[in-house]
Amino acid sequence: MKPNAPLSLADHRLLELVWSAEPISSSQLCKLALEKLSWKRTTTYTVIKRLCDKGYLKSEQALVTSLVDRSAVQQADGMDVLQRSFNGSLPSFLAAFLQAGTVSDQEAAEIEQMLAAYRQQHPHTSPSSQKL
Repeated sequence: MKPNAPLSLADHRLLELVWSAEPISSSQLCKLALEKLSWKRTTTYTVIKRLCDKGYLKSEQALVTSLVDRSAVQQADGMDVLQRSFNGSLPSFLAAFLQAGTVSDQEAAEIEQMLAAYRQQHPHTSPSSQKL
């Protein structure tokens, strides 16, 4: 089952720690969260429990592991932002960044490479080449 419960910023922050160190004991995760996030032990345990309840983490015998990988969460987050803020329109999403001038030449080149790779993996028939 793929979790689909929404994630808070705190959820994301703890997931990042887990992904970077898993499997990790809950006590080590508390130490890491104190060091990296300035969280108290009780806060960390609260977020661990919430992420377990949502289906993102598993905590068994004080060992915490993720049930969902980073890319799956990033994809879901991206689709959520795209739908919520841009009515599902990827061109509108990209236009917002391009108009703000926040895309570097290197990032633009990377996007072009991603689009070229996508086109190779997902060839589409153009409407003009279809026979009626």
